[in-house]
Amino acid sequence: MRSDYKILIVDDDPMNIDILMDDLEDLYTLRSAESGEEALEIIPDFHPDLILLDIMMSGIDGYEVCRRVRADKRYNTIKIILISGRAMENERQKGYAVGADDYVTKPFEVEELVERIRILDDMKNSS
Repeated sequence: MRSDYKILIVDDDPMNIDILMDDLEDLYTLRSAESGEEALEIIPDFHPDLILLDIMMSGIDGYEVCRRVRADKRYNTIKIILISGRAMENERQKGYAVGADDYVTKPFEVEELVERIRILDDMKNSS
């Protein structure tokens, strides 16, 4: 059964988007963007509950997208999970410093990501 919880998947690699879409499409309402710029265009109309945001993208990277979302008071309830191939502690800290709610390193277990999403969805429904 699909939840009304809306997720925006942002990654400049279409294969990564396809994998996440396949794994999450039966559970959540999804949209995708292949760049930070496209994500920022989609957010006002889609109103996602969560953004799964790749960090390393050409143009506007995930850190900057996160900063911009956090700077806009209209989006203060959107949760952001940064997804990165970088596992260094300073990268994780930078992610939290720009406003990410969580940080997942690639490769990740889909079941773990789904559980993290479920927790954020439960938190939204209980507030």
